[in-house]
Amino acid sequence: MEVRVYEYNSGEFITRLITYAAINLKFKIHAFEPSGFSFDFPLGEFGANEFIRDRFVLIDDFIGIIEDKKRNTDANNNMMSITGIDIKGLLQRRIIIPHTFSGIQGTAGFDVVTGYTDACIKQFWRSNIGINAEPNRRFEFITIGGNKNIGINNDKYMARFNRLSDVTAELAKGANLAITSMPMIEAGTILLDVAEPVMRTAAQSDVSPIILSLDRQTVLQIEYIQEADSYRNAFYATRSGAQFADEALTMLFLRGNEPEPSGLLRREVHLNVSVNTPVAGQEYIEMKRQAVHNFINYEETDALNAKINFTHLKYKRDYDVGDFITVQNKDWGVEADIKITAVEIAYNSTARTETVILGTGEKGYVKRLLTEIKNI
Repeated sequence: MEVRVYEYNSGEFITRLITYAAINLKFKIHAFEPSGFSFDFPLGEFGANEFIRDRFVLIDDFIGIIEDKKRNTDANNNMMSITGIDIKGLLQRRIIIPHTFSGIQGTAGFDVVTGYTDACIKQFWRSNIGINAEPNRRFEFITIGGNKNIGINNDKYMARFNRLSDVTAELAKGANLAITSMPMIEAGTILLDVAEPVMRTAAQSDVSPIILSLDRQTVLQIEYIQEADSYRNAFYATRSGAQFADEALTMLFLRGNEPEPSGLLRREVHLNVSVNTPVAGQEYIEMKRQAVHNFINYEETDALNAKINFTHLKYKRDYDVGDFITVQNKDWGVEADIKITAVEIAYNSTARTETVILGTGEKGYVKRLLTEIKNI
């Protein structure tokens, strides 16, 4: 598999290495969270010294940034392992600095964005890595796509020193959007954008449907994962900014219209939420709006991993992260429409494999399928 290494300098990507010597290569693309890549490379191979931290690696149309390398030497091997992050991973390197804060010290309130979800996300990007950020905080090689007015049309988020990647993921997941990146090497830039999911389910006819089924031979293996370690359903939210902790307003919020859980079913957590002087009588609504954005961090993990049959389906050609597809299993007697949350692609000496991670734990996706499985 071809791997290219680039150095960014003065508005252009400079080629440092083109090699086919990388082995055990793997990279992952997530719909809205940071992910990364890894591979091994012989230390004695030409170009081994070109893998330097913060250089760019291009594999197919996946572009990432080198973060770490480890040398492994023994009697039989003389290798190094290279790992790195994708472009969304760079958002972990920035926090959201309120626009009222300037220089290196001073007071700062909250940065508040409202409007369509994609416009909210991109406003945070522009203010913290883009044209509106201080020069030392910008990523000059990133171009931010224009607003598309997609997602929730009246979304809102208040941030103050939150990690940019966390806020991006919360907003995108809450509105069922995907974060995309496209390398444009010759133009000296990488396009960072927000996209709507494509409905590729069996019930629609606008595009060719994707149906994952062992019977159809579109998948080689399906794995079901269920974890509840991080799940919470009772949220005690405290409004940030009070002078004294015991004077801060705290409210209890529950998921949707569910009854208040009790006994073993109750799982509690405390949240600090930012509410910028709400209108009198609107405190509950504003605090809940902020608290709900945190609910997604405390979901159950209900997911299906499916190893794609490469001869039938191919990433980017037939499907993409964020798309909704249909999963069938005749042995279970079920069919469900599920979101592709992530795709992992791996190369070894003999083959390429594509594994899709399906579902996010949200009701109506995997849970509907799992409930039917449990009832068989």
